[in-house]
Amino acid sequence: MRCPKCHFGNPSDSSFCSKCGTRIVPFSREIPISQTETLKTAIQESSTGSIFADLHQIIDELGRAGMGSVHFF
Repeated sequence: MRCPKCHFGNPSDSSFCSKCGTRIVPFSREIPISQTETLKTAIQESSTGSIFADLHQIIDELGRAGMGSVHFF
């Protein structure tokens, strides 16, 4: 089966091109394209005193960076 991107010959049971990694889709079937939705803000802000997973209470925030924060339970 030929890769649609680099035209490399691959075995007929391949799902991906062994040379460039492009997904190989046989002409007889279509694979739906889906998109992942990214949340722009946190669902709930974690702060001192809040309860996490109905089990743990946050005692203090140890640090914060660009992608999250670290809390002491």
